[in-house]
Amino acid sequence: MTTNCCDISIESLIPDKLYLDKNIYRSKVKSREKYKWKVVYKYSDILISSDSYIKDRVEKPLREIYKLLEFCIEKDPSFLKSLSPVRIKSYFPEIIKKMCEKSAIFNVGPMATVAGAVCEYLAANLNKYCSQLIIENGGDVYIKSKRDINVGVYLKNKYFKDRINLKIKRGNTPYGLCSSSGSFGHSLSLGKSDLVVVLAESTISADGAATAVANSISSHADISKAINHYKKVNDIEGILIVKDSKIGLWGSLELIE
Repeated sequence: MTTNCCDISIESLIPDKLYLDKNIYRSKVKSREKYKWKVVYKYSDILISSDSYIKDRVEKPLREIYKLLEFCIEKDPSFLKSLSPVRIKSYFPEIIKKMCEKSAIFNVGPMATVAGAVCEYLAANLNKYCSQLIIENGGDVYIKSKRDINVGVYLKNKYFKDRINLKIKRGNTPYGLCSSSGSFGHSLSLGKSDLVVVLAESTISADGAATAVANSISSHADISKAINHYKKVNDIEGILIVKDSKIGLWGSLELIE
């Protein structure tokens, strides 16, 4: 069943027949939650999985985060287009300040963290209603789970196409798992990585870090240097980098068959 209210679409999905358009999603989280919804609103195409029925609680925070973003863009147009950090303004809402703070750590523009910010804002409003919650926004994922989570990573690479699977231990959540690529996807990347995936304590951090790491990869020779640099950032918990036939892996991300 699909519920349409103005311009929001919330579609209930059958868990064992979940379809993900791989042109949109770059990771597939294998979850066993009872409830799943696909939510489409403006620039967001979101998959929400939960152990509780929270469908009626999704629309309000999703509209709110867009209003906050649109307010800041109208007041400060540089917020939308800047590829470098933007100075925090006193009138910025807290979630926007956090975007600016985290993006500055990775020397990227605040909109490099927007998908993670949408996930994090929704999670902050939904968490108290469920013990298991996964929010995926175009390959950027918020995860809160009492079980291990397996993630199938999609990438257009002849060496590893559809063959990379990751495990996140249950003790490592809630965390954000975000991806960036210099070879496919709609997000801007200044590098040439096939795929970068970052696990972090904050989904906003993971999103900004994934962009920054991907920007730094031009060849497989850059993999070790990037990992050695970004693993020193406090809330980064894991990094996966794929370039051509080479894989770099560090931290709390485990490769599985």
